[in-house]
Amino acid sequence: MVLRAKLTVSWRTGSFLLDKTMDKDGSMTRRYLGISLCILTLFLSSIFGCIAKRKSILEIPEGSVGIIAYGSLISLPSMEESLGHKYEGPIHEVHLTGYERVWTCVRPFNDPQATVAGARKVHAYVLRDGERVPIIGAVELNIYPKKKGRINGILYLITNEELIRFDKREYGYRRVDVTDKIEEFRFREGKVYIYEGLSGSPLVSSVDKGTYILIKEFLDLVTGACDARGKDFCNEFEKSTRPCGFPVVSFKNIIWEEAP
Repeated sequence: MVLRAKLTVSWRTGSFLLDKTMDKDGSMTRRYLGISLCILTLFLSSIFGCIAKRKSILEIPEGSVGIIAYGSLISLPSMEESLGHKYEGPIHEVHLTGYERVWTCVRPFNDPQATVAGARKVHAYVLRDGERVPIIGAVELNIYPKKKGRINGILYLITNEELIRFDKREYGYRRVDVTDKIEEFRFREGKVYIYEGLSGSPLVSSVDKGTYILIKEFLDLVTGACDARGKDFCNEFEKSTRPCGFPVVSFKNIIWEEAP
């Protein structure tokens, strides 16, 4: 007797209809059963793949906004120090698309925006081969738009009043709306922001690398915050961050003098 098996897929319901012809001993054709199972596997894989790509909805309460931390603010103690109080909101590990993370935002030590009114200027030096080398300032993390870029970070929710204080804290940076660039979520009601270095901030390639430094204690703060998030988060941070081109110097090794 000829063995036949016919598989019909109902795309409206997602169900499978199997018309089968049995041989004399009642067993089903193995060949067609194998084909049927393969098609079923592919169909289910496509369904679950679509579900996996579907973003969760995160509602931002009225009077609040989201803020993406990609450097020192990954550290919860650092975030709480900036807020001036304990943070009790949600903490989400997220991915930001369309950007790369780089060590290119430089801050002069005598930047008028950073110094307290009336404070005296200082000169900073570091010893190199027995000679004093002047230091102009320090470098911090930054982000730049990149078509296929993708970085990991932390999403916090803060109030509108706290956001204004962050605008003052992040001098040298500008606030950018990235609500539609978060992989994991679609947001209801509020906006999500990140701080990007101003276009006037010199690039690594255009700054004298001997006069700007990466302060070791700041680097330790960032790497320690990543370590606290776990090995996977830390590894992803390293892979999505361009290596720093500035020398790393401990704050303890900087020689400070008041300017005359």
